[in-house]
Amino acid sequence: MGRPIAISGSRGFVQSCFLVMRLFGFVVLVCLVAGACGPSDTTAAVLEPVGERALSDPQAPTGDWVRGVNTAGWDFHRHLGGNAVSSPVSIGVAFSLARAGASSGSEAALDKIFGFPRVGVHSAANTVDLSLAQASTDPTILEIANRLFPDHDFSPLPEFLEIASARYGAAIQPIDTADPPAAVDSINQWVSETTRGLIPAIVTEDVVRDQRMILANTVYLKADWTDPFPADLTSDGRFTTIDNRSVTVPFMHDLEPIDRRYVRLENADAVELAYQGGELAMWLIVPHHRSGLGAVEESLDAQALTALADTAQQGLVDLTMPKWEQTLPPTDLFEWLCPQRFCAGAPFDGIAPGIFITAALHSAKVIVDEKGTEAAAATGMGFPVEESPPADLTIIADRPFLWTIIHQNTKVVLFIGRLTDPTA
Repeated sequence: MGRPIAISGSRGFVQSCFLVMRLFGFVVLVCLVAGACGPSDTTAAVLEPVGERALSDPQAPTGDWVRGVNTAGWDFHRHLGGNAVSSPVSIGVAFSLARAGASSGSEAALDKIFGFPRVGVHSAANTVDLSLAQASTDPTILEIANRLFPDHDFSPLPEFLEIASARYGAAIQPIDTADPPAAVDSINQWVSETTRGLIPAIVTEDVVRDQRMILANTVYLKADWTDPFPADLTSDGRFTTIDNRSVTVPFMHDLEPIDRRYVRLENADAVELAYQGGELAMWLIVPHHRSGLGAVEESLDAQALTALADTAQQGLVDLTMPKWEQTLPPTDLFEWLCPQRFCAGAPFDGIAPGIFITAALHSAKVIVDEKGTEAAAATGMGFPVEESPPADLTIIADRPFLWTIIHQNTKVVLFIGRLTDPTA
């Protein structure tokens, strides 16, 4: 494969993730060059992918890739304290793509942390990515975009560019990192456009300055509940926080018990909230006791979360849950990764000679409302002619709880969160 763009010396990485009901996040990995690369010519911006996107591979080890990413994502979730929101699939895709340029030691460390299959990792990531894209059926919108922002005087290796393009659909847009304000504007403008303005900015001048490449990935999801909550039933109620304070927040209520899937766990009740289209669902896990969230999380793992749908029973659920908004500010992933022997300075010679990672950040946000996507959305309701039958299960999420959003087909965990205080 010929070199499609002239670009010389280091590497960066921005991974942005999802929005569900406006749920989104991002990962930033910035790499610095440890040695100089040869000179290269500056060319005009190339906004198209380097090559054609590879087709989905039914033989790819997608199950191994998903299990590894889900397990790592659950581990990162447990690393976070208090109110928490993160995207396992975002972090997983970011490091899966970074692995395409990893040196042998870095590759081995990533494989251990993320459980990446030794053979077919990029084919698996591509197949999962394409499967997620198929969930974008009206009215659900699920869009995934990748872009390389190399310094105009930096040349990644053709092998890395080919994998980034064919397996991750990455397009290229050269920037001038010697002009940080202009470089930041270019990156953040693209991020804002691909997230519909929900993430107006990701990188700062300090992140971009003196770097050789930033890779940005955004995933945008807009999804409506299959069974929306009537907006006119939303009313204030009391939520007991993790530190046993009582705060007033708006609670959404079912008009009558809804036919949903649910699981009675030993110390919690879990209920599925499906999204229109049938491929995505949120699972709400509410402890039986107000101080029981820690014990619930101790009793679960990533496999148990994704298996909820397999063990669920169908019945009428009377659900009350808060409207909430959570944000995880940019968080240093190396605080989680370094104890697992993957630290800043890990080499990535597969991108270009002398490249290594120097920073890794993750941020996410969620907004939950009656419709699923927009606050205060109007919803038409029909009133029953007969008296409603009794509920098989009543769930009132007025205490700290766990939630996760899962792609039903692949079982990949898109987002996971812990709500300890809706007012925080």
